[in-house]
Amino acid sequence: MDPWIELNNKVLAGGVVDTSHDQEALRVYFREKVNPNTVTFPSLEEKIATLTERGVWDPAVFARFRPSEVRAVFERAYSLNFRFRSFMGAFKFYSEYATMTPDRKQWLERYEDRLSVTALARSESLPEALELVEHLVNQTFTPATPTLMNSGKANTGRLVSCFLLQDCTDNLDSITKTLSFVAELSKGGGGIGVEVSNLRARGESLRGIQNVTKGVMGVAKMLDNMLRYADQAGQRPGAGAIYLSVMHPDFLDTLSAKKIASDEDARLKTLSMGATVPDIFLEKARAGQDIYQFYPHSLFQETGREFTSIDWTREYETLAANPRLRKKLVSPRRILEDIAVTQGESGYPYLLFEGNANRVNPIPNVGTIKMSNLCSEILQPTLPSTFHAYGQEEKDQVGLDVSCNLASLVIEQSLASGDLGRVVRSAVKLLDNVARSTSIHEVPAVKRANEEMRSIGLGAMGLHSFLAKNELVYGSPEALEFVNVYFAAVHYHARRTSMQIARDTGFVFQGFQGSRYQTGEHFAQYLHEDFLPTTPEVAALFDGHALPTRADWQALVQDIQTHGLAHSFVMAIAPTGSISYVSNASASIMPITERVETRTSNKARTIYPMPHLSELTEWFYEEAYDMDQKRVIDTVAAAQRHVDQGISCTLFVPSNASTRTLQRYYLYAYAKGLKTLYYTRLRKVSIDECLNCAI
Repeated sequence: MDPWIELNNKVLAGGVVDTSHDQEALRVYFREKVNPNTVTFPSLEEKIATLTERGVWDPAVFARFRPSEVRAVFERAYSLNFRFRSFMGAFKFYSEYATMTPDRKQWLERYEDRLSVTALARSESLPEALELVEHLVNQTFTPATPTLMNSGKANTGRLVSCFLLQDCTDNLDSITKTLSFVAELSKGGGGIGVEVSNLRARGESLRGIQNVTKGVMGVAKMLDNMLRYADQAGQRPGAGAIYLSVMHPDFLDTLSAKKIASDEDARLKTLSMGATVPDIFLEKARAGQDIYQFYPHSLFQETGREFTSIDWTREYETLAANPRLRKKLVSPRRILEDIAVTQGESGYPYLLFEGNANRVNPIPNVGTIKMSNLCSEILQPTLPSTFHAYGQEEKDQVGLDVSCNLASLVIEQSLASGDLGRVVRSAVKLLDNVARSTSIHEVPAVKRANEEMRSIGLGAMGLHSFLAKNELVYGSPEALEFVNVYFAAVHYHARRTSMQIARDTGFVFQGFQGSRYQTGEHFAQYLHEDFLPTTPEVAALFDGHALPTRADWQALVQDIQTHGLAHSFVMAIAPTGSISYVSNASASIMPITERVETRTSNKARTIYPMPHLSELTEWFYEEAYDMDQKRVIDTVAAAQRHVDQGISCTLFVPSNASTRTLQRYYLYAYAKGLKTLYYTRLRKVSIDECLNCAI
């Protein structure tokens, strides 16, 4: 066993937590592993010349700056004297992020090098690069993993790896196109969400022949196989999720494919599943009434409309009364029961509360929200594409899909900077650069949406670790007040930066005209209420920060109405995986699952004590499985008021939790305004993190 691993494992030796061993492991790791195995160069200029000639770094990045400017950025990074605060943080970075020689025996980059190159690649001037590298090294925020890993590299992967596709409409050309898009994105490491509710149900007609269609499962199995086939040259299977409405007759059959006991031939082994749930479904469940599911092809033949274009809550009674529509009567309570049973077995399906998402959709003039992504935090209107056979491409209609341009604030460091607004401005500018630098030619609807809508998603990590450090209980009134104030301020600064980019560049996203941004309706709560601290404990956490007032919001709304916004969306809180270790923060805004985590990485058992863990803070690190999940939902609901997209919200329940308990949580989350629920995790179940939108 390597000596640094042995020292790290002593953190839990004898059942007593001793974090001093973690610091010793960190020192030994650098002294005996990283430092002796890092390639050194006579000068920075020699390093840049060598790595660009070897095809490691992109020469175009350095060609945009004078040599003195490049040196200034690297010198700024090294002058900050960054030190990792845990062994796991350093181990994760040097195992997964730092560039190595082809034989993976030596490092070509140190921490400061990777962030300097990222800052140069994502900036357009020296002042921007100096500002950005300071934030990146100090970890006030961090870009998503593909942005951090690939920025400034030559011949490498994309800057984003999370996509939403609504191209799977009800014809064979669109189905095969969707399979092609999934393969293209998957081979490059992309995680893909695919909306499939427009597909004919099993047993519908085809070319006038009754009861012949194979339904959603036929396409789902092809997607499942494609994800396993396009597996990044064998590195890991592809990752994807389908979203299917509970109003679709194939919903229960498809749900069964995620059960552990399902038939091997029918099981979806790789493909994840999300359920889209309209208000009317939950209303019928509460009332104990049955509900109709509608057959998509019959619906199209009768109304000329796609399944996903239906507003089920508003139009249900009219459609239910139409005798010409083929439909199936089911019990919504039984479906919720089956959802709870399947979540208990596999963690799936994710839940998208369609009504909650669309009630606060800021751009209903563009379209409705019908689906989400692999981690259920991306919520944007999509428009289906229609594709035709070879030789008839001129008839194709390219819709709107989504690519996820993500970054995450580190709550503790963002506040320690003394200027939260400055941090958010830099993060939004980085994401704006990522959006402008991304062009997914392989998927026309993704390319179109990125160019026209330029959506971004700024999230946050480290909530529980910040609260514990400051001796606040997760989910307490004071903690909820902090969440409310913090995310209101982040929203203000993100919108203000987006407005300034629109004002200074002249680019306004398509769809701003006629949106709830333009009318000011989207910002109504800020014009009627101040989101400022009311308790001394919370006020102290924002000491030195200028928090926005109603007057600030009023002025901003006027500026937005005058200049527009560059981004259709600005916020989304994704799950944070490896990068939260690097940033010494608890994951996302979820509670911790263990005070001291044990992980197996690169065949080594590593120990990660939570940041600031001590006898004093241990009590404030209540583990997620031990707390009432309503406190988790309340926390997410407080943040959701200010997040224009979604929040990846996981429920943590003991293995003996009943399905009735889970259903109560679903209804409570819906009532509190949550837009989605991600996994349900039972203590006995381990689910791999989503690598595609983990920040």
